[in-house]
Amino acid sequence: MDTFLQDLRYAVRGLLRDRAFTLVAVLTLAVGIGANTVIFSYLDRLTLRPFDFPELERLVYITEQQPGYERLRLSLATVSDLREEASLLEGVGAYRWWDTNLTGTVEPERVIGYQVSPELFTALRTPAALGRALLPDEAKEGSHQVVVLSHGLWERRFGKDAGVVGRSVTLDGAPYTVVGVMPPDFRFPKAAELWVPLVLPADASARRREHSYQVVGRLKDGATLESLRAQLARLHERMAAEEPGHRIFAEPLRDYGDPKVRLMMWTMLGATALVLLVACANVAGMMLARAARRARELAIRGALGASRWRMARQLLTECLVLSLPGAVAGLLLALWGIDLMRSGLPADMSRHVSGWEHVGLDARVLGFTLAVSVGAVLFFGLVPALRAAKVQPADVLRREGRGLAGGRQRLRTALVAAQLAFALVLTVCAALNARSFAAMMNTPAGFEREGLLTLQLGVSTSKYRDEDAVRRYYEEALARLRALPGVGAVAAASDLPLGPSWSTRTLELDGREPLPEGQELRVLYQIVTEDYFRTMGIPLRDGALFTEADGPEAPKVVLISESLARRHFPDGSAVGRRIALGRVDGQPVWRTVAGVVADVQVSDFFFNGGRRESVYVPHRQVVERDMFLAVRTAGDPMSVAPAVRRELLALDSEQPVAAMKAMERVVHETLLAPRYGMVLLLVFASIALGLSAVGVYGVMAYSVSQRTRELGIRMALGATRAEVMRLVVWQGLRPTLTGVAVGLVGAVAAAHAMASLLYGVSPFDPVLFLAMAAFLVTVALLASLIPVRHATRVDPAIALRAE
Repeated sequence: MDTFLQDLRYAVRGLLRDRAFTLVAVLTLAVGIGANTVIFSYLDRLTLRPFDFPELERLVYITEQQPGYERLRLSLATVSDLREEASLLEGVGAYRWWDTNLTGTVEPERVIGYQVSPELFTALRTPAALGRALLPDEAKEGSHQVVVLSHGLWERRFGKDAGVVGRSVTLDGAPYTVVGVMPPDFRFPKAAELWVPLVLPADASARRREHSYQVVGRLKDGATLESLRAQLARLHERMAAEEPGHRIFAEPLRDYGDPKVRLMMWTMLGATALVLLVACANVAGMMLARAARRARELAIRGALGASRWRMARQLLTECLVLSLPGAVAGLLLALWGIDLMRSGLPADMSRHVSGWEHVGLDARVLGFTLAVSVGAVLFFGLVPALRAAKVQPADVLRREGRGLAGGRQRLRTALVAAQLAFALVLTVCAALNARSFAAMMNTPAGFEREGLLTLQLGVSTSKYRDEDAVRRYYEEALARLRALPGVGAVAAASDLPLGPSWSTRTLELDGREPLPEGQELRVLYQIVTEDYFRTMGIPLRDGALFTEADGPEAPKVVLISESLARRHFPDGSAVGRRIALGRVDGQPVWRTVAGVVADVQVSDFFFNGGRRESVYVPHRQVVERDMFLAVRTAGDPMSVAPAVRRELLALDSEQPVAAMKAMERVVHETLLAPRYGMVLLLVFASIALGLSAVGVYGVMAYSVSQRTRELGIRMALGATRAEVMRLVVWQGLRPTLTGVAVGLVGAVAAAHAMASLLYGVSPFDPVLFLAMAAFLVTVALLASLIPVRHATRVDPAIALRAE
């Protein structure tokens, strides 16, 4: 311990004397460690550890699979099968989405709700913070209606009133008794704000067509995921007889979520790892240069009896001293970076993104930072320490260190080549991501999004019991809004272009044999009012749009997108042809194509180029309670928002108006994730390029200083400045070209790994790869300008006299 403390004191004194080196090294490490800490904190909270449930590794998520669909929700029959035959699960917690209207407190609000079986809370093993969770008897027909509130909803709408338990609240026009409030960290499923019992019908075991349920279960003691999958496989034969191609699949609950988001998070962590490697290689080169300057000191210590291990330990101690302030500065940068990323998420979105608000520097993140710091010490400190420990005192003292720099110089050159290779991989990935995002932004949306206000309504089932009442409500709402000053047109639709999600339906064509079950054609499905296409600015290509005459008693009609018409009716006009969207009691319901409209962009850019074949049915024939309203205005759409809200509340004071925002903002939120990815990759690539340029400059400057005598002799013997310049530049180009060659190979592998995140861009564009390689070479050459300039100004007489 005394020896270590002695090394520590000596290292601190030495680094304080060399303040410029210490400051640059600490800042370089801080950037690499801070970037890794920021991304890992989000990766850990959103992907590796999205939930804080006890024994998370024993929780599984059950889905169905069919050809073309890896994650299909379960049918009621499958839920019943799991309850009866999945004996390796302690509980089968089923749930489904149930957004509802909360009224009776202050202004009505649309909240995110779920109908859940009480077994879900048992499986998750999370007790209520106030009151209790749901009981099994409350999921039976005729039971008293109860509700469990999330902590956020309880805090926001009920002011943290502990007396809310036992009180009645109104959901969708019906009274529910509050029986509990969940803890602050309980946000499942997704960003649920309340939970009510899921009541399964008596004939649940016979219902295999409606896939709208999700299931979470907990493995029993001794059971494994593999054994559960083997047990579920025995259900496949029975399912195949009723639904060909369907299978049941179990996966860890921690993998619950969007696979593309997980891939993006891992891509970001890979990018920050490359930044850290570049930073470590940079500091390792600086350590080698510093060790070369200290060659005489180390030689004297060796001549006085210091062992190689003793000198290597001294240098490693100096690396440790460097890494500690680097880690502390990295944590400070991480705190700023975490807050900066969180501030970029709109407030109303952050409430619905589970886990986002809990990202921070917890014990796991601090442990990761510690591990990264130790790894950085070993990476940038071990090789220089071992190299310096091999110094032969006699050689150094005899030759004053000349001629010993060759090995160190080769090692520094290799480190620079590695930095450039890492930087090229990051640069190519950032360029691909930027081009992908630009392609998203430049793709024609197919509608006019400027001057458009959007909002969401969900009509109460208790107050508007039948379809006629729902139709009348929307007709009156649209009429009121249409009469407002500054409003040009108003329409309603079940989904928005570039909105959160679209529904799909199976497609059958009249006169063609239906495809086997599980292999059907699927198209986007939207319910719209007759003014929808005029309001959205979607052009009519053929036929006619919907009219008020397309009522419930009129012939069933449909509008289809241009891409669907081109694909399925290439021999002539689609108008007048018949298609069916799904089946009722096993029979197709035929609709006549009344017209063809232009394609529009949907939110899923990564599926079929973002443009999926779409069908539209009139709201007068197929009633939908949950609708988006689109209001076309002459100026700023938000200027009419207060009047719109006022008119809708005047029509029905218990009807909440949700998600009121300009269409431009809807598009912005849709592109938020790819925008984050693009910006982060560009930032990381810029950091890596900057550090690599510093590394090239350092190697070139050190090389010129070591070759001063040689260059002086060359110029004394008649070498011109141009010849000296070519010599020095070529010396700098060798590690650059080596790094570029290795980096291109790595870039190809990285592009292949992130291919599914790209839109409208080939991951193997040779022009882009070569352009990024040329850009990196240019950066390296620019970094060499100052050392090259110094080399060409060497005075032969002064250089020889100095020797």
